[in-house]
Amino acid sequence: MAYTRNSNLLYYEEYPDEANCGSYALRLNEWYDPEHYFEVTEGEIYSWIEEKFNEGYEDWEISTIYGEILAEGMLKEFQDELELCNGNPAPTNDVELIAFNTFCVNYSYGYEYDFHFKVFRDGKWMEKCGSGPVKECELDEWKDYIGDTVFFYHRIRVENEM
Repeated sequence: MAYTRNSNLLYYEEYPDEANCGSYALRLNEWYDPEHYFEVTEGEIYSWIEEKFNEGYEDWEISTIYGEILAEGMLKEFQDELELCNGNPAPTNDVELIAFNTFCVNYSYGYEYDFHFKVFRDGKWMEKCGSGPVKECELDEWKDYIGDTVFFYHRIRVENEM
């Protein structure tokens, strides 16, 4: 998919409904959903979650596997920009550290799942929850996101189109 690169970080405050956590972390103008790769490789998410629970996996295990599959897709989609890392701050000014986490939970009323991005930008952890505002956050506060955190280095692209 083609994305519009964003160098105006005020965009996310001015147009909060147009971008989500992934858009903010990856500096994209469009709402970013990494699940297309999952659907192509694994199929329908609810069936996949149900299958994993029936196989005896726990919530956190399924969440971690889900996150790993999404991360694999993002590495392919952004192959010139993203690389896995150990979570240390980025080595240069044109690279940012992104933290990514997921959850897949079997509640009594059904399955729920989601993903979330945080980015270490300008010396602090920042996030944008859905269409909400950009805010400072703590790396270790993930609330419902229970999978293992995946860390990426993101090379900031300066051209307008990907």
